[in-house]
Amino acid sequence: MKKITNLLLALMLMTSLLSFALAAQAEEPTQNNADDEPVDTETEQQIQVMNNPIGVRIRLLQLEKALIINILKGNMTVQILKGLEVDTTELEDILENLTSVLEEVQAADPEANDSVAVFVSLKNESRNLTKQFRDAVHLLLDEETIAMIKEKLKGIDSEELQQCAMRVRHWIRQFNRNQFYRLFGLVGTVNTSLLEDYFNGTMNLTQVRFQFNKMVNQMTKEKRNEIFSIIKEENIQNRIQAHEAMQHMGDHGKGKGHGGRP
Repeated sequence: MKKITNLLLALMLMTSLLSFALAAQAEEPTQNNADDEPVDTETEQQIQVMNNPIGVRIRLLQLEKALIINILKGNMTVQILKGLEVDTTELEDILENLTSVLEEVQAADPEANDSVAVFVSLKNESRNLTKQFRDAVHLLLDEETIAMIKEKLKGIDSEELQQCAMRVRHWIRQFNRNQFYRLFGLVGTVNTSLLEDYFNGTMNLTQVRFQFNKMVNQMTKEKRNEIFSIIKEENIQNRIQAHEAMQHMGDHGKGKGHGGRP
């Protein structure tokens, strides 16, 4: 029974830190049209960590990274198509709009009161434009040529992309360190040197979790249940707030774009 209880608390730790796993999985905007589903479950999960400026900054940086990747791929695709003497006017117009969205993402203020709404709007616009680009390419080319282009796009990189990826990693570590600081404080003494090692990259997430679980094993059953309840309640509140925020944005035209472009 003791092992089961410890496992449950460890699971709650994983749930508390699940936002970072979701962050890693969501670095490129979803390709489906935002109007295809009344509630965007992926986005709702993403904004659960956007209850503080660091969480907002992480999501904006991840969207920025996705846009940089899509624009890099789009520009290379256009160059290949020009070499094949294909008219790329429509594709270039879409890329110009994507670049404008990227500039808005880079200018967004993580501490603004409407930062979550701005993120959702810009993500939806990015997603719609990316879908438009993909659909336009499929109208212009056959599957064999598209497969050839996809192969050439593998491993695409740039200095701007590398710098953005570094900022994403930095802020995720900062956010994660803050989460661990709170969790260690709940179960016992905070090992600040351990958390600094994690933040500096000399210790990975698995190692920090192992140290946390060692502390959990030394707790009484009553204390474990208490911590379990606290974390569970916080996770429930985050989900409720994210769901209500999505509903509110839906009532005010979610997915219609940001910045006035048609």
